[in-house]
Amino acid sequence: MTIDNNFQISSTKIITPFWIGSIVSGILLGLNAPGFGTHWIGLVSFFPLLFTLEQLHKKTYITFWKRCIVFSGVCWLTGGIASLIGGYWITNSIHVFGHIPFIFSLLITGAGYGLEVGLQLFVYFAIPLLCIKKLGNWELPLRLAYVIAIDPWYPRLIHWNYGGLTFSQFPFLEQVADIIGSSGLLFYSLGLSYLLIAWWRLKSDVKNLNDNEVGYKFLKRAIAAYSLLWAVGLSYGAWRIQDINENDNLQNSDSFINVIAIQPNFSLQDLASNPELAHSKRQGNLESLLEDSKKYLSKLSKQTDEPTLIVWPESVFPHPFFKVKGARQKVMRFAEENNTSVLFTTVDWKNTMTGRKFHGVSVLVGSNGEVLGRYNKIFLIPFGEMIPFSNIFPETASWLRNNIANMSEFDPGQDYKVFSLSEKVRLSAPICFDVFSQEVVRGMSLNGANLVVNLSNLAWFGRTTASDNMVAVLRWRAIENRVPVIFASNNGESVFIGADGKNLSRQLGLFEEGALIAKLQLQSRFSFYRQYEEWIRVGFVFIFIVLIFLAHVRGKIFQK
Repeated sequence: MTIDNNFQISSTKIITPFWIGSIVSGILLGLNAPGFGTHWIGLVSFFPLLFTLEQLHKKTYITFWKRCIVFSGVCWLTGGIASLIGGYWITNSIHVFGHIPFIFSLLITGAGYGLEVGLQLFVYFAIPLLCIKKLGNWELPLRLAYVIAIDPWYPRLIHWNYGGLTFSQFPFLEQVADIIGSSGLLFYSLGLSYLLIAWWRLKSDVKNLNDNEVGYKFLKRAIAAYSLLWAVGLSYGAWRIQDINENDNLQNSDSFINVIAIQPNFSLQDLASNPELAHSKRQGNLESLLEDSKKYLSKLSKQTDEPTLIVWPESVFPHPFFKVKGARQKVMRFAEENNTSVLFTTVDWKNTMTGRKFHGVSVLVGSNGEVLGRYNKIFLIPFGEMIPFSNIFPETASWLRNNIANMSEFDPGQDYKVFSLSEKVRLSAPICFDVFSQEVVRGMSLNGANLVVNLSNLAWFGRTTASDNMVAVLRWRAIENRVPVIFASNNGESVFIGADGKNLSRQLGLFEEGALIAKLQLQSRFSFYRQYEEWIRVGFVFIFIVLIFLAHVRGKIFQK
C-alpha cells in the first residue's frame, strides 16, 4: 500500500510539470512562427520547456529509461502544439488539396510534423540533460554551445531555424546573419532562455539565497556577455545597413534591370476538395499570361535602355514547355517581339529504363527569343514533390500515392544554375521551397548570381501564414548572401527584397491579381557567411568542444 501511494505521488509530480511546461512552450513556439506578428516571443519560448525538463531531471526516483520516455513525451507534446499553431498552413493543404478530412489533417500535422519538431527539441534540449548527472551553472554555456553547434547540421524535412524565426525584420540585429548565418542568431534567442534558467536557479535556491556569491557572480558575467553580444550585433547591423545604402547611391547603368513580377492569381479549384476553399476562380491559361504581360509592359518607359525581365510564378505556365511546340513558340515569339526576357517554371521529363523521370524546371527565354538556360529544382517538398524514404519503405510510399491526392514525385536537380542577361546581370531562379535550403541559394550566389528570383505557387495553402513563412526565409537568404531577392508568387504575397532584407517594393496581398514593377540596381557585395559558411559551422563545433574539454578538466562532466 505504501508503494502504491508513493507511486501515485511520484506520478502526480511528473504529470503536472509535464503538461504545464509542454503546453506553454508549445503555444509560445507556435506564435514564434512568421505571420502572427509575435515572432519576437521566441526570446522566451524555450524557457517553459527548459524549466520543465530541469524539474523532471531533479527527480532522482525516475530511472534513466523512464526519464528518456518522459522527456520524449514532453518534447513531442511541445512540438505537436507548436506545429498545429505555426504550421496550420500544412493542415490546410492536407485538408483542401490532399482531400483528407479536417480532423485527420490536424492529426497528421500535430502527430506527424509535431513528431519531427519534438524529436528536434529532444535532441537539442533533452539529450544534454540525460548525459549530465548534476546540474550547475557551469553547464549552461555548454548546453547553449551544443545547440548552436548542431543546428546547422541537423536534418529536417523543411529547413528553418529558431534564430531566424525570432529575429526576422529586426532591422539591425538580423544583419549579423551575413557573418554567422540565420542559424547563428540562436545565440540571441536561446541565450535569453538560458539566462532565465540561471536566474531561476539562483532565486529558487532558498538554502543559499543570502550566501550564493558564486551564483550571483556567474549571473552577472552571463548578463554582461549577453549584453555585449547585443551591443556588437546592433552596432554591426547599423553600420552594415548604412554601408549598403551608400553603395546603392552609386550609379552604374550597366547593373540596372527592369523587372515585372506578375501575380496572376490563377485558381487551383479543380484540384481542391471544395472549390470555395481555393479562394480564386481565375482560370489559368497562356493567353491570360501574355495579356497580363503586355498590359504591364506598356507601363514601362519606352526610353529605357536597361534589360527587361518578366517573371511568371511557379505553376502558372500551363504546358510542359519543352514538349509542346506551339506553346514554346508563342513564348519565344512574345519575348523577341517585345524585346524582353521571360522567366517561368514548367515540368519536364526524360524517359529511362525504369520509366519517366520528372523535374520541376525554371526556364529563361531571352529577348532574342532563344532559351538561355534551365534549372532543375533541387529541394523537393516532402509529401508534395517527393516521399521521404520511399526506397526504404516502398509499400508505405505506394499506399500514400494511392490514398493522398495531388502528390507528385520529382527527381532533384544537381546544379546551382546561373543565367546571364548581360555581363553584370546574372540571376538564378530557385523554385518555391528551394529557398528553405541555405545551400541552394548560397551555391547560386557563389556561382555569380547577383539577383535571386524565387518562383512560387503557394495557393495550395490558402489564407494562411505560408507566404509569411516564405518571405521570412527569403529575407534570411538575402542577408546571408547579400543579394536582392524577388518573391514572385501566383497567389501572393509577392515582394522585392533588398540585400539588407528590407522591402524594395510594396507587398501584394494574398489572392490579389496584380504585378510589381521596378528598376533594380544589382551589385556584388561581400558576405563572410556566403564565402566561409563551412568555417562558421566548424567554428561553432570548436567552441562546443573547447567547453567540453574545460568541463572535463574541472571534473564536472558526469559528476554524481
